[in-house]
Amino acid sequence: MKKGDREKRVRSGTTTSVNMASANPLYYAAVPKPQLVTLDAKTAKESHIDTVMEIDSRFLDGIGSGCYPGYLGNDFKLFGKPALLYRKFTHDLLDQIAKNAKQAPKRASVLNGRDGAGKSAELLKAASVAASSGHIVIYAHSAVTWVNSSRPYAPQSGTNMFTQPELATELLRSVSLVSGNALARVPLGKEIALGKKKSLDATKTLTDLVNVGLQTPSLAHIVLENLLEVASTQTKVPVLLAIDEVNSLWCNTLYRDQSDNILPANRLRLINTMLPFFEGKQTLAKGWVLGASSYSDLRFMPKDLNKRLNPPAMIPLANAELSKDLVAFPPTELPFDVIPMGTISAIETWALMHFYHRTKVIASPITKAIAGKRWLAASGNPRRIFAGVTSYF
Repeated sequence: MKKGDREKRVRSGTTTSVNMASANPLYYAAVPKPQLVTLDAKTAKESHIDTVMEIDSRFLDGIGSGCYPGYLGNDFKLFGKPALLYRKFTHDLLDQIAKNAKQAPKRASVLNGRDGAGKSAELLKAASVAASSGHIVIYAHSAVTWVNSSRPYAPQSGTNMFTQPELATELLRSVSLVSGNALARVPLGKEIALGKKKSLDATKTLTDLVNVGLQTPSLAHIVLENLLEVASTQTKVPVLLAIDEVNSLWCNTLYRDQSDNILPANRLRLINTMLPFFEGKQTLAKGWVLGASSYSDLRFMPKDLNKRLNPPAMIPLANAELSKDLVAFPPTELPFDVIPMGTISAIETWALMHFYHRTKVIASPITKAIAGKRWLAASGNPRRIFAGVTSYF
């Protein structure tokens, strides 16, 4: 590299060495960082609908650097900051979280829609705002990493279950960082035994309980289970249990047991802890159990669940006897409620593309006519809209 050359970060987020004398100044220009309102409990207002807002950095620091769901990490690099559109859908979802903070519904809810519909973005916004409003937030940005054999696991002695203490510890650390004040407000209310030689008396708080799991990773699973048990029954502080790629809870994993048999997800202790909340066997006193489906990797979307989430259109059959056939009309009952996510509107598309222009993702000024054409071409799918304007990156 010649004298005077220096490293620059290109728009894609990678780093390379270039001769700045011959570099295209538009391509290597610094990513603009427009001033945005931070989305939190105070700013989640109707007046901000169709406005791009910055995700609270305190929440993002709490869940872990770079722990963004789906494609959002790459998007945020292009924007220069973590920012998402505050939609009417977002506003309604947050309204429901506020209502459920008084009394939780009996069933969990799952955001469902086509790949790229924005399910992960909505769940991230919901978790961030809930944390800023004082909820105990247990947020998992990628349940697929619990089942895709990318993380350590070990057989649990005396059972057919398998443990993942590293993942359980990371989840506890996230809860501690994003909900520290809320945890300190909740006393255990009873003595909790954590193994043969460790216990906490009733006067201790959830903060003390979580700290045990952080200090002793081998106890992380039992600490997480007791955290959910106490948090779900108390009424001092509402709880948001939010899991992205929630379909992974019912899949066959890429892990194998000692006999080289494929492990179903419910034999992983971490997943077995979460399943009762999404199957209606365990509920919250205050708060909401909320998930988001994912179709990015169909290995972790069970076929039966896919059919139940997306049943084919049923056409009445002329033959009355055939219409009684359960095969002709497959059951679609699910243990949770489904919140459908459709397409975004043309106005929302214009708001997004206007933000893309502000951050120099798009060079040309955006008119509503241009945004309308892009909206039609992408059939209103946010991911396809973004891919269409960034295809050259």
